[in-house]
Amino acid sequence: MSFNFAYLAGGKLHLKLGDHPVRTIDSQFGQQVQERTLQSQRRNAWKDKNPMPGLIPAAFLQQMEALGEAKLPIAIRSVSSSSPGQLLYTLAVGDVTGVFTLDASLEKEQRLFHHSDFAVQHLHVHPQQNEFACTVMHKDSSANIAVMSIDGARPKEITAGDSIDLAPQWLPGPTKALVFQSAGIARNQEGFLVEQSPFTIEKLDFQTGEMTTLAADPKYDLLAPKMTTDGSLYYIRRPYQARQHRGHVLSILKDIILMPLRLVRAIYEWLNVFTQSYTGKPLLKSGQPQVQAKQNLLIWGNVINTAAEAEKNRRFGDQDSPALVPRSWQLVCKRPQGEVQVIGEGVISYDVDAEGNVIYTNGSGIYATQPGGVPKRLLRDRPIEQVVIVAALH
Repeated sequence: MSFNFAYLAGGKLHLKLGDHPVRTIDSQFGQQVQERTLQSQRRNAWKDKNPMPGLIPAAFLQQMEALGEAKLPIAIRSVSSSSPGQLLYTLAVGDVTGVFTLDASLEKEQRLFHHSDFAVQHLHVHPQQNEFACTVMHKDSSANIAVMSIDGARPKEITAGDSIDLAPQWLPGPTKALVFQSAGIARNQEGFLVEQSPFTIEKLDFQTGEMTTLAADPKYDLLAPKMTTDGSLYYIRRPYQARQHRGHVLSILKDIILMPLRLVRAIYEWLNVFTQSYTGKPLLKSGQPQVQAKQNLLIWGNVINTAAEAEKNRRFGDQDSPALVPRSWQLVCKRPQGEVQVIGEGVISYDVDAEGNVIYTNGSGIYATQPGGVPKRLLRDRPIEQVVIVAALH
């Protein structure tokens, strides 16, 4: 079976349509903001002002100029299939987040809105109506579910309270309802988030206004819920870990012990840049081992050392596309009769179509389910953050 799908990798949007090669989509809006920022930096540059003439080498100043003109980061954070030929996605440019539509055949981008006071993620377009659901992320660490017309002005929040509500998905059928994941949060006297409960799966019925818990387990976070027409509930299940446990005292002691070494390394890195700029030679001689930086990514609220996880997971799956998260992150399907089936391990994102066909990603590969339960790898890339099945594009 051939899939049409889109995926996010390294903050970029990629399209894979049938047997055609992968196509990367660049945001015109993001590129324009980058260029305006660079022009502003150049107008206000201090590079011609040397506060210590004769003491700071010109080559080192040139290095600092290049750092000062670093491009404003652009990252696409969420994507959803819309009508045939259309995609909807969120774009973060520095501190500004916007929602955009894209005509994929013409690669024509249209901005719906942008804002710097909050971030928007987890888009899902309603299959019959001209609106989408999303997550609105606030600066106080809370998050609410919101809906917005595709031709509207800004999202309207429909959940409230001190909680983290994420990943809304419309339910199929005539009743207007959606499912999402939700966790309560606790704060200290200063108002900072100190703890959160396990994520549960909630259903919101727009007609009655009733909220129903569909799945909950005190031992697990239940993430990214989706429901199909036959009543099957899909979600990612991972072991729950309290925030206080994540900052365990042993980790704090480890950080204190390693602090002098990290300070020495920071000084070394600065001296290495200076030496290369001034003499053209690095401090390390050729042939000496280079220190590899940790590859930490924030995935569903957890900071994951993806390089370490990939190394551990190579022995369990594909050698060239190992999972970037623990294998205990399982994609499961809960049937209407109550049976729970594990579909994949080490899963970061997935999607399911109306016929129950599932694709998912472990961060370095995208897989499709097949009869017999053996997944088929569709492609390799890294790090893949989200995958969605898209409507046929022309």
